[in-house]
Amino acid sequence: MALTLPLAALAIFAFRELGELDEDAVEERIAQVARSLAANVDRELSRAMVTLETLATSLALEKDDLAAFHAQARRAISPDQAGILLVDRTLKQILNSRAPFGTDLPPTSDPETANRVFATGERQVSDAFLGVVSKTHVINLEVPVIQGTSVRYVLIMAVDAKRFATLLEAQGLTSEWMTEIIDRKGVVLARSQKHEEFVGRQVDPELLAAKRTSKGIFQARAASGERILGASARSGIAGWLVSATLPVAVAESSRRRGRLFSIALIGTGLGLGVALAFVFGAYITRPLSAATQAAADLGRGEIVDYTSVPLQEANTLTFALSEASKELRRRQDHSEFLLRELAHRSKNQLAVIMGMATQTARHTSSMQEFVDQFSRRLQGLAKSQELIVEGQWTGAPLEALVRAHLDLFGVEERAEISGPPVLVDPNTAQNLGFALHELATNATKYGALSTPDAHLRVRWELTTDGRLHIHWIESGIARSEPPTRKGFGSLVVTKLVPQALQGTATTEFSAEGFHWHLDIPDTLALREAKANAVATDDLSA
Repeated sequence: MALTLPLAALAIFAFRELGELDEDAVEERIAQVARSLAANVDRELSRAMVTLETLATSLALEKDDLAAFHAQARRAISPDQAGILLVDRTLKQILNSRAPFGTDLPPTSDPETANRVFATGERQVSDAFLGVVSKTHVINLEVPVIQGTSVRYVLIMAVDAKRFATLLEAQGLTSEWMTEIIDRKGVVLARSQKHEEFVGRQVDPELLAAKRTSKGIFQARAASGERILGASARSGIAGWLVSATLPVAVAESSRRRGRLFSIALIGTGLGLGVALAFVFGAYITRPLSAATQAAADLGRGEIVDYTSVPLQEANTLTFALSEASKELRRRQDHSEFLLRELAHRSKNQLAVIMGMATQTARHTSSMQEFVDQFSRRLQGLAKSQELIVEGQWTGAPLEALVRAHLDLFGVEERAEISGPPVLVDPNTAQNLGFALHELATNATKYGALSTPDAHLRVRWELTTDGRLHIHWIESGIARSEPPTRKGFGSLVVTKLVPQALQGTATTEFSAEGFHWHLDIPDTLALREAKANAVATDDLSA
């Protein structure tokens, strides 16, 4: 590395300084020429439009004195540059300044653009086409002649495409340059070289795509097969594509000069490299020895202290080892914390399961009934735990909790669930899961989920007085009296869960159905956006 880096650095420096800077200047010049040409085209079109719009307000035209207007149009513009046409709604030419007044004229050669003017009442610019009268490639600038509230005529200036070729040639560029105007249909409208040969031709699709899609400099192959470097700009008035190109060989001449100069510097770089090899050998030995010792300390689990040395590479390595040692210590401490937390949560979970088993046993009359109820309750507890783990022990989304417990019974799609985004803490999620499981079990057996005509609605809201209200509403069920026998499920939803969550619960049986309402402090819940921020902080800690 000591031998090759100085050599490569000198070569790259020479190449970039003497080659790329010149190439950048060439590329900027190409882009500048394209932009300048597009601006010149727009100025030319703008002047022609001003002439047309002035003629469109002619008093002779307003009085339908077409003979006088024909004479006025002939005076307004030289016949060898453009022709003035007037067409009516049938698209027939009423007059043409290039033909004597009263001549029987054919319809306009460009009905598409004229129809757009009649339809929109706005000025339009056509693409290139072969003129019927002039027998040359022209473009039409068209403006509406409005009488009253409608467009009565379209006034057209038919401009020879050669006029734009002259505009391109007037830039005074050297023979290596080729500038071109392409209309919206991809047809050559004007060229600075061989205009007569290429005007009206469709541009090669690959070259046209390069010109249309490039946002800066593009490389492509010209019609002659030569590789070219170019840039494009759009006419703001006509939407035409104006491009300027140079052969790649011309643009890269500065790069070739840079290569030659770089080769001349290789000898110097080689001599410097040999000398620097000895210097670097001594320079890196001590810092790398210190980095090796730091790596050994890291392997023993010790904290590595960062010490700055003159060699930047050794500094980077030692700093990374120091940070890694601190991170490993943090992870070790975190793992120990997680093990303690897991043990604590496992004890709590076992206590919950034992209590659930005891209460289930008290309220069942047979072993099969105990197994069925206890298994379903374990599944419900597992669903709650799954959501808590997914939330990385920060809690569980209330909507996901409701849907998970309804999904155990395959009835999620039958329930209407609504409420703001709320994340409940792990203890609340577990206790709410108990209540939701018992409510869903009862609804499936006797309530709204046992008949297709009934309806279940679960909703919640956070109130301004610092409370979270959860409602379980069943409607369309025949029974309106509370059950005579109250089992463990009733105890869970009316007493155990409200007490565990420092809240209250009410149940109401009516002719409309069943309504369970739980009122708990909103300190047990967070808006999801705030909860996500808390979870991120916990993870970073």
